[in-house]
Parts: sequence; structure tokens; C-alpha cells
Amino acid sequence: MTPLAPEAMRTQTAAWAMAGQQTERQRSGGGRALLPNLLAAAIVGIGLFAYIEGQPLLVWAALPACLWLALQAPEKLIGLLLLTTPIFPVIRVVEDRLGAQQVSTRGLYFTLDDPLLLSLLLAALARQLRHPGRRMEWFPLALLGLAAYYPLVIAANMERLEPAQSLLSVLYYLKWLQYASLMLVIPAALPAAAAPVMLRILRRCLAAALVASAAFALYEVGEALRTSSYRSAGLFPRASSFFGTLDPLRFGASEDPVNFGVFMMIGGSLALAAATHSRQGHWSTRPLAAAAALAGVALSASRTPLLAALAAYTRLRRISLGQAVATLVVVLVLAFSLQLFFPDLWATTWVRFESIVFEEQAIDGSASGRMSIMLNAPVFEIDSYWFTGHGHSSYRFVAEQHLSRFTSGISRSLYNFPLTIWYDAGLFGLLLWVLLYFQVRARLRRIARLSRQSELRALAMGLSAALAGLAVASLFGEFPYNWRIMGFFYSCCGVCLACDRAERWLASGGAVR
Repeated sequence: MTPLAPEAMRTQTAAWAMAGQQTERQRSGGGRALLPNLLAAAIVGIGLFAYIEGQPLLVWAALPACLWLALQAPEKLIGLLLLTTPIFPVIRVVEDRLGAQQVSTRGLYFTLDDPLLLSLLLAALARQLRHPGRRMEWFPLALLGLAAYYPLVIAANMERLEPAQSLLSVLYYLKWLQYASLMLVIPAALPAAAAPVMLRILRRCLAAALVASAAFALYEVGEALRTSSYRSAGLFPRASSFFGTLDPLRFGASEDPVNFGVFMMIGGSLALAAATHSRQGHWSTRPLAAAAALAGVALSASRTPLLAALAAYTRLRRISLGQAVATLVVVLVLAFSLQLFFPDLWATTWVRFESIVFEEQAIDGSASGRMSIMLNAPVFEIDSYWFTGHGHSSYRFVAEQHLSRFTSGISRSLYNFPLTIWYDAGLFGLLLWVLLYFQVRARLRRIARLSRQSELRALAMGLSAALAGLAVASLFGEFPYNWRIMGFFYSCCGVCLACDRAERWLASGGAVR
């Protein structure tokens, strides 16, 4: 995209606005406007009923409604996905009964995302058949390389691993691919005319997800303090009352505080970018979303999200003096309110911080323990799997055999994503992940620099900042493997790429459809 003359820029902006107005007119009017909202409500109701009843297969009853929305109003379905992925409760399919030494079943579940994602995929294929002139953009290519390479690694290790472990590698790979493919599926499923509407939907869903998550965090912190479990959370993170982990088989906003904090870092990057770079949108939603994100990162009381947020938020430099003062006032009011309602919070937070940094009882949760794990990672022992890898997510049940020599068989993690990838996919897989990072980063920076729409530029800037935060977070955990965190990030990236494609399509004189 090359710079346009002012008149040409005004013409393109008018075409963008006209496309959004045309989509809204088509979706307005009587029952046709009401039906998508009713179907979205029915989908959420089905998911909640399946969760309450503890029946994972019931989520597939929402598939017909999801298919209709994907074909007739895909922006509504994508907006629903932006809400369900980070905050919707999920139902575990398999309990973790086999034990850490055999195989990890942690994270095998059904959620409302499953019928939503399948419907979007089918809608994308149908749209390609209806409009063969608008071919699917195969970006990023490194993602396609990973999608093809992981099955080869899994197949190469099938004879060495137990059948259950090989099956788990396949299932974890499919779960990762399900969300990662959103960067290709959303641009293929979303019509060009719906792109302006999709940006507004994303802004509203982002604000709703962040505010709901921050409120949930406040409740959980209050419960942790009330039950006196907040201090012990540093010793046994998954046994704490943070974010739904009171019930290890069914959980809510996120699996544990660190995952929750990283999600809030991503959402905060988008909210802060919108607040400081976008000229569009309702004035009240942007500071509210940004304040909720900052509160959520702080309430996670976890080291990694704070470091990631520092790396992400400092990239969004265009903050005026008034905005800085307003942010400082909000932070001071929040600190005063927390001290007023939770007088023991700061003392217990410091005790918890000491336990997760220094205490040996924290097992592999202390900073010193995790550093020892990283320095003794199996990839530093060169063997026949150094180049080929052990299989997707194999670190969960193979690496611990190596780590058991100094972690008593407790740890399932190398606490460093580059080392994990090197272990799972070998050197070639690590290079593909590095290439994926730079490809996505370059595209986001190009959109942020050249897009004519301020809201799209802000989205690209926020995602680019979040990507920097994820790079920092990945040095302390396997976050790019986390479906809930990355599912939200991939969804937002898909929306950004879809809107960029629509803008280029309209600029070239393409028909609005």
C-alpha cells in the first residue's frame, strides 16, 4: 500500500464508511436484525447449560445456530468468539488420573469455541467457492510450515512413545491448530463490507471481556483473602482460589493467575492502543477497558504478566500529559480502594511474592527453581532428537523424566518456550516459530504504518505491542501453546488481517460484498 493523495485518501475513507453502512442497513430491519442476536444468545445459553450439567458433548447442540451465523453474519460469530475464548467456562473431557509420570491430560476439554471455530472454517470454505476471485491469503507461511511439520515429528516418535502419549501429542497439536488457523480462517470468512462493522464489534467485545475478567479477578482475590488461601497460593499455584481453580476439572476466566495476567496484558495492549491512537469509538469504553486491563494485570500478582506488560505498554509511547495524569489518578484511586477494602492485601502480596521467588517449598514455582530447570533443560544434552524433536507438547510427559532428577518428578514444564519448542519440534521447528514471529510482526507494523483507518492502525499497533509482550512472557513459560491466551490473540490478528485485506480490496475498486 503506497501513500495516497489527500483526495484519494478521502475517497477511500468514504468507501470504507459506505461499506460499513451498507452492511448495517442489510442487517437492520425487523426480524432479520433480531434473529442473529437471538441465535447468539441461544448459543451462549447452550454453552452455559452444558457447563452447569457437566456434559461436554452438549456444546455441539449449538452447531446449527453457529453455522447460520457464520454464513449470514460472520462478524457476529467472530465477536462471540472474542468473548467466549478468554472468559467462557470450559468442561474437562478427561480427568488427570494417570499421573504426571505417565501422561498429562491437563487441558483436554470441550468448550463453546469448538462449534464456533468449526462453523467459521466451513463458512470460509463456502465463501471461497462462492467468490473464487477472492482467493484465500496463505499468510503467515511459517504457520503453514508448522502445521505440516508437527505431524511429521509426531509420526517419527510414535514407536518410541507409549500409545497414550502419542495420542496426546496428536490431540494437543489439533487443539493448537484449531486456534492458530484463525489467522487464515477469519480473513477468508469475513466479507469486505463487514470489516468496518467488525472493528466496532471487536472494540465492544474487548471492553466487555476486560471488564468482566477484572471483576472476576476482584471476586477471586476477595475470596482468597477471605479463606486465607492467598499466601499459600505462592507455594501451590494450582491449588489457589484464583480464577476458578478451586474446581480443577472446570474453570472460568483462565487456568491460573499467570495465564490470566498474560491475557489481560494482551487485552490491555489493544485497549491502550485504541485509547491513545484511535479517533473513533465511544469515549467511555476506551479508558474503562484500559483501566480494567491494568487492574487485571496487577491483581494477577504474577511476575511474568508484569514483565510482559512492561515490554508491551512501553511500546505505545504516544500518551499525552493529560492521559498520563488521568492514568496516575486511576492507579492511585485503585490503590486507595484496595487498601480500604482489603487492608491486608499488600502484606499478604509481599509474603506471596517472597514465597514464589525465594522459598524452596515452592518446588518448581520459585524463581531460583525455574532457573535451575531452564539451565538443566534436556535440549542441552545433544542426542538423536536434537534436530527432529519429540512431538507436539511432548515436554509434558517426556521432559519430566529428565527433570525428575532434581524436581522430584513434579515439574511438567521447562518454563521457557524456545527451549520447549527445541525439545518438542527440534531445531527446524524452533526456526519456524522464530520465522512466524517476524512474519506476523512485520505485517502488523506495515498495517500500523500504512492503513488509512485510525481504528485499524490502533488495532495493529496494539497487537504488535502484545506480540512483544508475548515474546517476553514466552521466556518464562509455554504461553504460545496456551489455547485460551493465544486463541484470543489469533482471533484479533485474524480480524486485523481481514480488515487490512478489505481495505486493500476496496482501494483497488473491488465490489462491496
